[in-house]
Amino acid sequence: MQDWGRRLMYLDGGMGTLLQALGLEGGQRPETWNERHPQRILDIHRQYLEAGCDVVTANTFGATRSHLGPDAPRLMRLGVRLARQAVAQAGRGVAAADMGSLGRLLAPYGDMDPQEAYAQFEEAFVAALEEGAQLLLIETMTDLGEARLCALAAREAMRRTGREVKLWVSFTFDAQGRL
Repeated sequence: MQDWGRRLMYLDGGMGTLLQALGLEGGQRPETWNERHPQRILDIHRQYLEAGCDVVTANTFGATRSHLGPDAPRLMRLGVRLARQAVAQAGRGVAAADMGSLGRLLAPYGDMDPQEAYAQFEEAFVAALEEGAQLLLIETMTDLGEARLCALAAREAMRRTGREVKLWVSFTFDAQGRL
């Protein structure tokens, strides 16, 4: 996409809520649908692109070992591949690898070792970049420390793969404006 920063860019909407409407059950990981129901994921991306969005976010929000165990890199790759396929079919758009929180508090407030968190994020981003992600989206973060580790891991993954892409980060704030 050549007009980065020159116009408003529209992102797609919530993947999880759409998957729930299609039958994703409570406790089931959305990322597993990249393998079990790839056509449904592709259809969601296609519909967003047809509606005019510029960026489709891969179904990879929780594609880390904390959420998916050893299947995480493979499911990240599948998610990015489906987003790229939808963009290619539409002839327009950007395929973003999507990354959310690990779901555990970092030490010393929680039990997640910061080095382990960094390693999980880096592994996920390397897989995404090797699969051709055009943008890395870190989203709905609530912990500035975790967001920082995630962004640093994304930069290292870009260095390791030799692929420089845009990196976007979004946060979720409470009613008082705090993370």
